[in-house]
Amino acid sequence: MAGQIDVGGGYSIDIDDAKKFTDALQAQLDQLQIAQAQANRELVVFPPGHDDYSAAWANSANQMVTQHATWNQGKQQELADLIKKVNAVVEQYKQTEHDNTLRA
Repeated sequence: MAGQIDVGGGYSIDIDDAKKFTDALQAQLDQLQIAQAQANRELVVFPPGHDDYSAAWANSANQMVTQHATWNQGKQQELADLIKKVNAVVEQYKQTEHDNTLRA
């Protein structure tokens, strides 16, 4: 029977499914990176007029863009950390299996 990897949040995956799992996580990470790059290029809000209200509106909108970028970067880091964790567990599992085989 293959081992289990605790991936947090009360979830675990079978060690044999780790590659599929990390591939899916990487695909999500890639999409977040694409969205962030696109937002960085396209999401800058300029005041629609030359009055204080327009400036305040643009400032608020740009703050929301910044908050989203911060959220996105946080999620990217979470995914990258989880991928790293799963890969480390898989490598440790393989090393243990190898060591056990040598002892047998």
